[in-house]
Amino acid sequence: MMNTLSVSSYSVREQLGPVSFAFTDPEGVSRTFTFDNPKLLELSEFPQRARDAFGVDAIETVGFQFAGLDDPELDRFAEALTASGVRLVNVALDTGDLLEPDDDARTADIVELERWIDRFAAMGAQFVRVNPGSPFSPHHGEEPPSHLVAALVRLGEHAASRGSRLLVENHGGPSSDPVWMNALLAAVGRESCGLLLDLGNFDVLMQPAMALLFGTPDGEAVDPALLFASVDLEPLYDGIEALAARAELVHVKAHHVADDGTVGAVDLGRAIGILERHGYDGPLTVEYEGSGGDPWQKTARVLEVTADAVSVEASEAGR
Repeated sequence: MMNTLSVSSYSVREQLGPVSFAFTDPEGVSRTFTFDNPKLLELSEFPQRARDAFGVDAIETVGFQFAGLDDPELDRFAEALTASGVRLVNVALDTGDLLEPDDDARTADIVELERWIDRFAAMGAQFVRVNPGSPFSPHHGEEPPSHLVAALVRLGEHAASRGSRLLVENHGGPSSDPVWMNALLAAVGRESCGLLLDLGNFDVLMQPAMALLFGTPDGEAVDPALLFASVDLEPLYDGIEALAARAELVHVKAHHVADDGTVGAVDLGRAIGILERHGYDGPLTVEYEGSGGDPWQKTARVLEVTADAVSVEASEAGR
């Protein structure tokens, strides 16, 4: 039987105010994306609101949704976790580029990540997720480089010393290639780092998902149903199959919820069935990535579909 169901604050990002995140582009230039979302809710309100709206007692949050390490909202968020009795399953940290070959630049990123890990480990975060290099890094190669492996070993030891477990996620770039990711995890070693398996972050979906998230070059609205209708998702299910045995946390990724309640683009029942066959019984965190409408309502629908799929798999396993 599957374990905890939780919800990421990323699912309701469109109500949490303006947010910016930086990344290294394919030319090695640092760039920043900003989304001017209305602020209808404080992050510190999310734990109790998630418990009330979704009936969950565990959540996930995202580092870049805070203004920085000195953001007073971090202290308020920690207090809200305690007051609500909601557990922090994971925090997704997107700082820096661990594929960066320059020792000084990479070390600075590692130190910054360690500070973020300290902050959330103190809140009781079970997991802390970092990226195995910027998804757009110009330093991609056929095999994971030794300096990336060393960085993850260091961060994994640091997280463990603070009572949290380090994870990396298939999150674009080489990390969305199961062969590359399995090689990385083998090189780092299970004692230092585990896998956050995102059910939607494979190459076949990354490009259309970016169009959905950032819009088309001409600024036209994107119809999610039409966008994903012609995408062959078989490679995605193959990717889940290839990585499922290593998963310690799973992002249940949904890109849209139709008016009739249909959730896409990933067939969550099929994906969760693959996990079950590999014996996965860890947490499932809903990460709704769609835009427009009421994100609370749509996230609740994704959570409902997830819970139904888990129940079906548990029932079939018990036969």
